[in-house]
Amino acid sequence: MFGSNRRKIVPMVVLAMMVTVNCAPAGKPELVVAIPLDIPPYVMQQASTGLAVDLVNQALAGHSLRFVQMPWAELQTAVQRDQAAVSVGVQLGTDDVYYSNNFITFVNYAISKKRDALTIDTISDLGTHPVLAWQNAYLELGDEFQDLFSPESPQRHNYIEVPDQAEQVRMYWEGEGSVLVIDRSIFSHFSKEMGHSINEAVFHPLFPPVTDFKVAFADAAVRDGFNEGLVNLCADGSYAGLLRRYEVVLAKTVCDD
Repeated sequence: MFGSNRRKIVPMVVLAMMVTVNCAPAGKPELVVAIPLDIPPYVMQQASTGLAVDLVNQALAGHSLRFVQMPWAELQTAVQRDQAAVSVGVQLGTDDVYYSNNFITFVNYAISKKRDALTIDTISDLGTHPVLAWQNAYLELGDEFQDLFSPESPQRHNYIEVPDQAEQVRMYWEGEGSVLVIDRSIFSHFSKEMGHSINEAVFHPLFPPVTDFKVAFADAAVRDGFNEGLVNLCADGSYAGLLRRYEVVLAKTVCDD
């Protein structure tokens, strides 16, 4: 009796297993994510942690992500050049990729050293000093800054864009009379690592209160899922919690848009 029932039951069990396997949702493919070189507190420890890393991981929960670090200039077209499916920290560019809503906010200042006693009240005042900025900064800080330091400008010789922002901060502290253009949180983190106090610096608020960055996608559906994830992170307080965790203080965040 047991043998007879067994012969009838086994095919049914196998069939049930086949149905279960065939009905299981297919796993989402791995996404290669281009992200900046380490810029604490946004990207840290080779893109294994940091505010930007955590935001992308949580907004794209359910996807398997592989982060690939690149200089700022390469991030802007990494998706267009098929180097990544997602690129973090971009601004609007070409029409052949899909851009997210604003995802992260930087607070940029022109920063001089107290010992240099520089007078910097307007963007035009930067034209007479050596200026250290990140890659493509001249395109991202408003029309006046772009006109002053565009490649065709006579002031361009006094302007350096540095791919690695740790190196950018080091050059600032070691130089004389130079002005640093950078996000305040990045500056503070690297300065402390290098043994400098931000009390030695003067912050000149020449730029818009915040500079927003987006994420570029090769796939519109993935972009839409990311935007939805960001909305949820804002709604449940997770976005604000990550800002507190990484000690990023903002007067206005993307959750206020």
